[in-house]
Amino acid sequence: MAQGPKPQRRTFRYWLQQIHLWIGLILLLPLVMMGITGAVLVYAHDIEHLLGQGEPEVRTVGEWQSAGRLIEAAKAANSEPGRIPIAVRWPTEVGEPAAVRLSRPGMAGERPQFRGGQQGGTGNAQPGQPAQGRVPTQSPFAGSLQILVDPVSLQVLETQQAMTGWVRFFHDLHGHIFIPGGLGREIVGWLGVAMLLLGCSGLYLWWPKPGQWKQAFMVRRKAKGLRLNRELHGAVGIWSLVIFMLVNFTGVYLAFPQQISAAVNLVSPGRDMRAAMFQARVEPMRGTPAMGVDEAVELARSRVPGTRFLNAFLPTRPDQALRVGLVRPDHREGAPIVTVIVDPYRRTVVDVFDPQSMSAGETMIAWQRALHYGIGLGGTYKFLVFVSGVIIPIFAVTGFLMWWIKRRNRRAGEKARQAILRAAGQAAE
Repeated sequence: MAQGPKPQRRTFRYWLQQIHLWIGLILLLPLVMMGITGAVLVYAHDIEHLLGQGEPEVRTVGEWQSAGRLIEAAKAANSEPGRIPIAVRWPTEVGEPAAVRLSRPGMAGERPQFRGGQQGGTGNAQPGQPAQGRVPTQSPFAGSLQILVDPVSLQVLETQQAMTGWVRFFHDLHGHIFIPGGLGREIVGWLGVAMLLLGCSGLYLWWPKPGQWKQAFMVRRKAKGLRLNRELHGAVGIWSLVIFMLVNFTGVYLAFPQQISAAVNLVSPGRDMRAAMFQARVEPMRGTPAMGVDEAVELARSRVPGTRFLNAFLPTRPDQALRVGLVRPDHREGAPIVTVIVDPYRRTVVDVFDPQSMSAGETMIAWQRALHYGIGLGGTYKFLVFVSGVIIPIFAVTGFLMWWIKRRNRRAGEKARQAILRAAGQAAE
């Protein structure tokens, strides 16, 4: 008796194609959501200004007031008890307001909750030393007030409830899909990992055969149906691959900073800057009051000459250090800044993170947030980051249509084959 055709052996390419297909289909809607929200956030502040929702313009001319005086002006304008100053920043450019953050009520008495970090990180650091690999699960800005102040006249221009409005809605949806406590951010991080897998597998599946390289980069005008979707999927993917992979890698870092930092340190050892900045600890001294923010700024500037004040993050508990951010005259928005960690009781500098002295690994980590949000490298890069989000719906639509057309064609072919077999059976009878 004649035997039927032997089943074809499944190749690596076949299984990779299946993985690529089903990751895309199963996660289609979440990935489209991530792309659209990310694209909107790139130009969110520009959209706010177009809608008249941006920060008020400052027309007062003169020397900017010190950080301490800005804080005093904000405290005087606040009528809610239980709020304490947690951050202050100077404008980045002339014409912008300064800003002071006042905590949510009762924040100083809250017990901090942390996410687990690197293996071996206990969080029981000695005074003045960072607790390695531990970062807060909740932003200290949650529930806070932002008070915008004229940096020259100290006039309070506007009081805003932090983390509200349509920009915050998109930010929370993109950053942690409204799931608090770190779980939402981890889910978003795994979505980023899925997009990296789609990018790597897509490159392998796209790789053209000899003599077909030119066609692989373009969409032919006469292409229709399955061919049109395949060529569009591949061409958009290869032309945007570098920026797509870069933005998604930085997104994975923002979700898993300790793990990515540990991996980077294997290649280029460096300090855990994020943990040090969040968890630097100091020991209060009996009878010794903590230094004021202006004194801390001067101490920081004396340690890093040629810089000016940008921002300061104030301690909310007695065992917290004070962080001062400084920039040099050639600083570009989004680029890493100089961060000085100060012990306010001993009036000493605990640590300095200076972009000019960072290792390659530290520099790479310091740029991750700016690279993800499209800042610090000019308008062209910002637009490319926007494009990296816009193309995800294109991948979703073309990928879905390819699967659906193939599925429809297979079903039609199976029906035709069954009809032929039935006709042959009837003729044999």
